[in-house]
Amino acid sequence: MKRFIFYLVLIIVVSATAIYLLNSFGGGINWKRVFDFFFHEWWGLIGLISLLISWMADAAVIYLLTRKGSKMHFGFIKSFKTTVIGAFFGMITPSYSGGQPMQLVYMGKSGLSLGVSTSVMVLRFVVEQTALEFIAFLGVVRAVHLMRGIPAIISLALVGFTISTGMIVFLVLFSLNRRVYNKIFGVFKWFVALFKFNKKLRPKIDSFLDRVDSEVEMYSESAKNLNKDPILLISTFLLGILSNMANFLTVYSAIISTGILKISLSSLFNIVSIQSLATMIIYFSPTPGASGVAEGGFYLFFSPIIPREYLGTVTLEWRMLTYFIPLLIGFLLVLWESFKGINLKADGKNKEK
Repeated sequence: MKRFIFYLVLIIVVSATAIYLLNSFGGGINWKRVFDFFFHEWWGLIGLISLLISWMADAAVIYLLTRKGSKMHFGFIKSFKTTVIGAFFGMITPSYSGGQPMQLVYMGKSGLSLGVSTSVMVLRFVVEQTALEFIAFLGVVRAVHLMRGIPAIISLALVGFTISTGMIVFLVLFSLNRRVYNKIFGVFKWFVALFKFNKKLRPKIDSFLDRVDSEVEMYSESAKNLNKDPILLISTFLLGILSNMANFLTVYSAIISTGILKISLSSLFNIVSIQSLATMIIYFSPTPGASGVAEGGFYLFFSPIIPREYLGTVTLEWRMLTYFIPLLIGFLLVLWESFKGINLKADGKNKEK
């Protein structure tokens, strides 16, 4: 609870600072324009619908993977809740690191074993991150050309692609190569076994290690089933593209609403090219939900195509669509699930055998 409060306070401080800087030194924020965007214009609604489509596509990926990898029924509604819960906890933890662990906890509370849910979330990350890289690769030449005035943009792009590709390769090996994940789990088991010197802990440790062996077997079986289905891999990859593209449309709606760009495939391609590359660069930011870094990165990367007097306003509209509104929705869902008795705290129990 203390860590949650710390991250929440950090988000408020960093976000307030970023908004202050945008308002004072970033061309200013037209608050009336922000209000009209969400309450008087279609573009605000289009942005919200794009966010919903992005979440639904991600939920569809989780649904398809759990249906194939698990013997238990895990419906689309639960898959959608998993998406929102992951988004919420990712937004309040550094580098979005808390999202997937809390998704595993929720899936476990819903009856899926840790081994099966881990295989699902590993493959889900791989297909969606690969989809992001695919989109960014298609537009990288255009993005670098548009942002050519930004110092070290090529180096930043290379770093983004390198980190993303490294994560994908590692997780593919973790998912497909039994020798790799056996070594990783073996190191983990060795570390846990070190505490056997304590007589009180020894029975619990033995039981825990037996459960780890059981979960590894379920992970292995589930990962094997998921990765040998080419239709499943292709369909989830296409859904990953849809999820990313819908997310990028939130940026497009905020920029187009100002009237500085015409509605066209060319303007859409330019915005998606910049945003996909920017997402790869700022994704692993150390602040909770990339607070501060996201606003600054957006301002920097889009400054070549958006006049300065609009930048602060557009940045805030985009951040509200992709961060503050999802954060509120996620908080309400977590609160609702808690009232229903689903406490999102790992207790080591699962129902799937």
